[in-house]
Amino acid sequence: MRYAAYLRVSSEEQVGNYSIEAQRRANITWVKAQEGVLAKTYIDEAESGRKADRPGFQEMRRDARKLRFDAVVVHKFDRFARNRTDALAIKSLLRYDYGIKVLSVTEPSEDSDGPIGALIEGIMESVAEWYSRNLGAEVRKGVKERHNQGIHNRQPPFGYHRGEDKKALVVNAEEAEGVRLAFNAYATGEYSYTTVADLLNEHGYRSTSGCLFSRYTVREILRNRIYLGEVRYQETRWNTDGTRSFDAPVEWNDGNHNAIIEQDLWDKIEAMRGKRRSHRQDTKSYNSYLLRGLVYCYSCCSHPLDEADFPSWGKMYCRTHSGHGVSYYYCSASQRAGTCGQKSVPVDIIDKQVVSALMSLKPPKNWRDNVVEAISEAIGAQDLEQRLEQIRDTIKRMDFRWDNGFITDKVDYM
Repeated sequence: MRYAAYLRVSSEEQVGNYSIEAQRRANITWVKAQEGVLAKTYIDEAESGRKADRPGFQEMRRDARKLRFDAVVVHKFDRFARNRTDALAIKSLLRYDYGIKVLSVTEPSEDSDGPIGALIEGIMESVAEWYSRNLGAEVRKGVKERHNQGIHNRQPPFGYHRGEDKKALVVNAEEAEGVRLAFNAYATGEYSYTTVADLLNEHGYRSTSGCLFSRYTVREILRNRIYLGEVRYQETRWNTDGTRSFDAPVEWNDGNHNAIIEQDLWDKIEAMRGKRRSHRQDTKSYNSYLLRGLVYCYSCCSHPLDEADFPSWGKMYCRTHSGHGVSYYYCSASQRAGTCGQKSVPVDIIDKQVVSALMSLKPPKNWRDNVVEAISEAIGAQDLEQRLEQIRDTIKRMDFRWDNGFITDKVDYM
């Protein structure tokens, strides 16, 4: 029998029996004991079981659709998912649509132990979901309590550092002068975010990451009530696809750290920001750029810094000069970190070079076959997702009918 092994470890499970190597050894030993062949191993490191868009997990599902193995083995069933509905859906897809067995090294399963295995498997799925929800609730409770005590839950912003107790923020005297400089300059109405950034850079200040200030970092400083001595809290919520939702209201509470600016100065900043918004004019025309988001700086990408955050590092952005109307690409690193000597390049020059290079390309002889294969792969992945969604909906409907007493026969429910 051809076995596929699926391994997963989340960021909070980096040690102990859940480590990738521990799971790998256990799976290999188990497959050998079954006298089977380990066809392929799929791995997701630092990936939460609460979301289904894990790279290794998706690859395993695609290969299952192509019947490239006969059974999937995991160390424990919570490696599949900590969401009971998702776990049931993917197992149903594998077992009943593709005829692939789903097995565990350490736990009974429907495919290895029959009805009693199915019962224990369902119990373990519920336990895994409870564990995930309870852990999240405890973490949120701790974060909320720290907020109520006036403790800042994130990295210290510009102007502060952590005290010796690692809890309270302590004013950084040197950086605090930079904060006051930014607020006082903007309050005059003679400075924009960009010119305030230039002012800070000229005075030798650097952001918490060690980079030059930009209009974006200045904007965040001037909108942050932490400089009034307050702390921020926003409840963590998740979208259905596992991504973070920021719809929850933001709460501000009195912090246990000292303020850097006074309320009067904050009010002046708010009034100035409102004044600027009221005088803002709509853009007369939208400038379309052929290679927006696709051009990268050769110098930055060839010699990246240690803290380079790919794929955004080295990306060149588009801008049209308001005076003479010339459009050009510019490297953000020259402004953000001051490490790049690449000058701005007119859009026409780069566009012509790229178009010329594309015109010289010749498609391979089997390009039609490659296109058909790619389309078939995309359609197959889409069909797989649609089938999974159908199974999820069925599970939710059955749960609703059971919970509300519409189903009384356990055989029908199972």
